[in-house]
Amino acid sequence: MKQILDIEDKRIWVQGLLIECPMGVALDKCPARSLREIPLKQRLRVAAGMDEAQLDEIIGYHRACLAERER
Repeated sequence: MKQILDIEDKRIWVQGLLIECPMGVALDKCPARSLREIPLKQRLRVAAGMDEAQLDEIIGYHRACLAERER
């Protein structure tokens, strides 16, 4: 069942992804990898300023990455 998230839920999810990789070590192609190198407050501001398409891209990547790495 596909979960429907509103933009604020997506933003919160991305903020969490910008804190740490769910798998411990990010892959080189991870769209959040370079953002995790900037100070935390700045990362959270970046996520707060993202539009829904940007949030969806990061969430979509992480869903696919998790599914692949958990196999």
